[in-house]
Amino acid sequence: MSEPHYVSPLRARQAAATRQMVITAAAELFAAQGYGRTSLRQIAQSAGVAVETVRVQGRKRSLLAAAVRILSFGRDVDELVLVAPEADDLRAASTPDEFALAAARLLTGLASRTVGVWRAFVSAAADDPEVDAELAQVQALIRSNLGSAVELLADRGWLRPDIEPDEITVNLWLLVSTENYDKLTGRLGWSVQRYEQWLARALSDLLFP
Repeated sequence: MSEPHYVSPLRARQAAATRQMVITAAAELFAAQGYGRTSLRQIAQSAGVAVETVRVQGRKRSLLAAAVRILSFGRDVDELVLVAPEADDLRAASTPDEFALAAARLLTGLASRTVGVWRAFVSAAADDPEVDAELAQVQALIRSNLGSAVELLADRGWLRPDIEPDEITVNLWLLVSTENYDKLTGRLGWSVQRYEQWLARALSDLLFP
């Protein structure tokens, strides 16, 4: 029987740090100049690594989804947002109003950090079916996270009873999209604070009786 493969904790940490550098560099380039104009060589130069090191992280299109994860919470993993440390205020909310304010604060932060790379992601998906498939997976995860939030509200007895939870989840997905953040802050010139205040009111109107 073969010996189990040993992975040095130090090497594992170094590999994770290198991956984060590569993804962060890719995110900055995608946001600044778009997906199509960003090459692996440019990513390597920005991250200070060899091109082969960038290739090891996966195809360029997979770096888009990874960039969204890294910019969201600083971790390159798909996770349930409700159990993340960043959602402590959501879990601790004792009233619907507190929940709406905490959710608006969390979601505004996510949108403000990811808007540039998200814009590149959506634009690239329109022309590349494989990028579109990556985007669909990310969108599905977002809907799943929002569905979990709706379930939490239902369990607490806060959710409005006149609309089915599945429909509320879809409406919530549309409301909190990064595209809407981009339109309101980028096109209409809203401040981040104004967007957050608007979102808190809109969440209350959508979710609660």
